Amino acid sequence: MTSQTKSEKVKAWLKEYLSEFGEYSGTIEELSQLAGASPYLIKKVVGELEEEGFLKAETKRGKGLVITLLEEKKEEEEAVEEKREESLEKAEKKEEERKEEKKKEKKKSLQDQVLSSLLGKNVTVFLISGTRLEGVLLDFDNFTLAMTAPKGKSLVYKHAVATILFE
Repeated sequence: MTSQTKSEKVKAWLKEYLSEFGEYSGTIEELSQLAGASPYLIKKVVGELEEEGFLKAETKRGKGLVITLLEEKKEEEEAVEEKREESLEKAEKKEEERKEEKKKEKKKSLQDQVLSSLLGKNVTVFLISGTRLEGVLLDFDNFTLAMTAPKGKSLVYKHAVATILFE
């Protein structure tokens, strides 16, 4: 994280102030008190922002300084702010989706976790009837296991499974 210089902080504050209120009318000293900076720094920042085309500064007798935000810059700032808000909303939606996905992953049962880790590996399945099946676990769902066996492919109902051995 980079630290901002006092000049950059004052510039950012002045941009925000003008974006909110549209103009400033008063003395340099009053503006420097509002910004918490020296009058010299305020003059410097106002000059820089005027060169950038962000604002127009005029000194008027008896009224002090009048700083006006230029309309095109105001519109640009509003457009940038809208884009920033949209990107924040998108980021929040993505974060919510990630949290939902994590919840779904956490809700995975132990059975599903173990079977997922065994996909494509050799397993030995003992059925309640005592039958022994050896082969590669191809896939599974809530009710069945799909395996290859020496005699071909097998579909085994989970309710018939007593034990699954694996390495």
